[in-house]
Amino acid sequence: MIEEDIIRKHDSGRNPFRTPEGYFENFTDRLMQRIAEEEKAHVKVIPMKPRKRLMRWAVAAAIVGIFAVAGTYIYKHQSPLAPQTDFAEFAYNEDNLEDILDYEMLDNNQIAYYLTEAY
Repeated sequence: MIEEDIIRKHDSGRNPFRTPEGYFENFTDRLMQRIAEEEKAHVKVIPMKPRKRLMRWAVAAAIVGIFAVAGTYIYKHQSPLAPQTDFAEFAYNEDNLEDILDYEMLDNNQIAYYLTEAY
């Protein structure tokens, strides 16, 4: 309250803010006219040259083509990151058969059971 009293004494109760006479009468028309003028001044439409447009499409098509060819190659020639092992071919090698049996922890009885079930 003390601050308000100091402000009132200083201003002596009058409003320090004033607008010129007739300022708001045609305000919207003047504002819209200024906005239109500024938009015309700032907006420049520069058409792209046909050669540049063609070049952009060609680059985009080349990138898509590279990805398609690379994807097809990786799909057909299995990626070295995820090799596929043919276990049947691997098992026929006598050197690997012992490793497979040890890995699977199969004993002779289980092997005999699987062989009789298979036939």
